[in-house]
Amino acid sequence: MEFKQVAETSSLKMIGTIENTIKMRDVAQKCRLLSTDNGLKIECNYTGPNASQYLTFIEKHREDLTEYLMNPDTMDFYDWMEISHQTQLKLKKHEKENLVLGVSFDPETQILETGIMDDNLTVKLGAPLMKIRINDYDRDSFKLRIYNMLLLADEIALAMGNDSLRQMANIEMVKTYMSDIYDKYVIPQQPSYE
Repeated sequence: MEFKQVAETSSLKMIGTIENTIKMRDVAQKCRLLSTDNGLKIECNYTGPNASQYLTFIEKHREDLTEYLMNPDTMDFYDWMEISHQTQLKLKKHEKENLVLGVSFDPETQILETGIMDDNLTVKLGAPLMKIRINDYDRDSFKLRIYNMLLLADEIALAMGNDSLRQMANIEMVKTYMSDIYDKYVIPQQPSYE
């Protein structure tokens, strides 16, 4: 459930219900695509708690859910859209903006956060693309997280039709993140000889 504070009374007012808290990932795990004579059909045999809300969600988001089920690699994109409260229409409004991938890194906490920013390094579009503590990852795992983040940035750029952001989300950036951040700030683990 989601709440917002009412200024006059300082009380909390409920603004969301279970329908707002259901995530596409949760619904997709309970569905499958069937090929019929009339095209693709979403089948959901879920009968557990909040089943009616799941069916309502399927009806409202049929097109996105079908795309999600057909291409599981877009899962991060739809998760990001839900977290950042974006829609395909809202993303299209940023088509002509000069957007870049911005990185915030704190060497003390080892937290790396990436997001979509404008030229003034103002974060746009809400949720970060990635937020991790880099010393929790070995080099290969970190490389995979960067690669997945760049795929997400590319999906967002495609949904916007934004060429400047799309140029930023290229594979060469993996090498930049590795050499400029990981190799410079993560203390290599010494092998144990016990």
